[in-house]
Amino acid sequence: MLETILLSSLAGTVLPSWFWGRTHYNKKKTELFYNIKIAQSLGNASALRDHDTGAHNYRVAYMASIIGEELGLRKKALQALMKGAFLHDIGKIGIPDKILLKDGPLNDDEWKTMRLHPILGKELIEDMPWFDDALDIVIHHHEKYDGTGYPDGLKAQDIPLNARIFSIIDVFDALISDRPYKCSFSYDKALKIMKDNSGTQFDPKILEIFFKFAHYFADIIKNSSMQDAKQKLEKKRKKIFGL
Repeated sequence: MLETILLSSLAGTVLPSWFWGRTHYNKKKTELFYNIKIAQSLGNASALRDHDTGAHNYRVAYMASIIGEELGLRKKALQALMKGAFLHDIGKIGIPDKILLKDGPLNDDEWKTMRLHPILGKELIEDMPWFDDALDIVIHHHEKYDGTGYPDGLKAQDIPLNARIFSIIDVFDALISDRPYKCSFSYDKALKIMKDNSGTQFDPKILEIFFKFAHYFADIIKNSSMQDAKQKLEKKRKKIFGL
């Protein structure tokens, strides 16, 4: 009789606690899965409006995460870095085609419009709480270490760390990729440009870490297909997000 009472008591307390704990865990995993899918869709939408089919976003998110790991960033900071890198140009959705896809240099008025894309990006995702930690990169990936960047003219350590990391990766990818307004530069020329801008456009300490991986990154940019880049990022994402 006493054994029956004890078993009934356990069934009414321990099992429901375990059940609800498991249910909460599954719910969190499901939410994470769909948030990642939303991020991928938004990033791909911005890429389709710009210069490629999304390979750029997969590449830069993967490469930025390597630098973040080398810097010893914690898990949450790495997650923010990956999210922000993938969504960095989401604001370009709001830039007119005649400017975004112009085959040639932009004039002063066109540049004023183009420089709005970090603010437009902020407006697009700021009401989505899962992307709050991605805003540092979305807003500040065009800031420069010497304070001459945009939109806020931040300088040195005032620029969020993830934005300082990402700006190096984004510029390098742009230099050795074909764009509507330019042909790709050689690896040596791109590397010289990066070195020449140490301390002006780029954080010198992070740039030194980047140089350790520059040849590997160049190979990814030059030779990886869309599918290759996606697979690399998905493998890294599983490590950082656990999904």
